Amino acid sequence: MGKMDKYEDKEASKDDYSHEKKLGADARWDMEHGHGDWAGDDIDHAHALKKDAHFDAENRRHRHYRHPILKHNHGPKH
Repeated sequence: MGKMDKYEDKEASKDDYSHEKKLGADARWDMEHGHGDWAGDDIDHAHALKKDAHFDAENRRHRHYRHPILKHNHGPKH
């Protein structure tokens, strides 16, 4: 799998966030209907998605960060 461009990266993050929220709703439904073990699985999955999203966000910050000196050295060429 190749690197994602900015748009694909942002869309993937939104999908992960939506999936995490749905898992939370599923866990609440499971608990209300006496399926605590299923709810635990949903919560574990949602937590893993959140950790993954945090890791991705950290990498995005580092990938796009440029030290001020590097910005100067990598400006447009004349």
